[in-house]
Amino acid sequence: MKIPLERKKNLENLQKNLKVKFINVNLLNQALTHTSYANSLKEKNIPHNERMEFLGDAVLELIIADYLFHKYPDSNEGELSKLRSKIVSQESLAQFAREIKIEEYLLIGKNQEGIQSQDSLLADAYEAIIGALYIDRGLKITYCFVLTSLIEKEKELIEINDFKSQLQEYTQSVYNSLPKYRTIQKVGPEHRRKFKVIVEIKKKILGEGWGYSKKKAEKTAAQSAWEKIAKKQN
Repeated sequence: MKIPLERKKNLENLQKNLKVKFINVNLLNQALTHTSYANSLKEKNIPHNERMEFLGDAVLELIIADYLFHKYPDSNEGELSKLRSKIVSQESLAQFAREIKIEEYLLIGKNQEGIQSQDSLLADAYEAIIGALYIDRGLKITYCFVLTSLIEKEKELIEINDFKSQLQEYTQSVYNSLPKYRTIQKVGPEHRRKFKVIVEIKKKILGEGWGYSKKKAEKTAAQSAWEKIAKKQN
């Protein structure tokens, strides 16, 4: 599929955000083409990103597994699997996709407009880009790309995913009760909705947080609550 000049310029901007250069920009364009867009065109056999996502998922799993295997030589298989699942979770990948504004570059069918903000779609697109980069530049370049984008936030990702469980253990032991999460505000258009969540224990607000999904907002609220608790304990 021939890429229009304006689209090429947009993809150049995206490559700057990605901090990587594609030799064959058509592969990047395919990675950002949703099936709804391909199916909406009169031309047949327009390539979309499902196969790219399949490949990218496998490449990402390999890179993360290799990285963790060498970084944590004393960790067992179960511990390594837990770390890997947190780093490559749908929510984590969607978060990285939003940071580089992938949703602005996705090609979506008109009958599906507004779905760009969905975690699953963003995560799939991110994996598709990894698959496209692997085909275009090989494993070494792709490995560096993953390490500079995902791995540099490894500690943050792992900690954020643990805050909810830590808070739950604390409230059970201190209050003999579980924390409750409540959405109190929604802002922004439907395709980029942001949520504000508070976490309470026995009607007392412990923390609050924002996120582009309720789950993310809950985890941010849990982090806010846990940091306040930890500060009081020190």
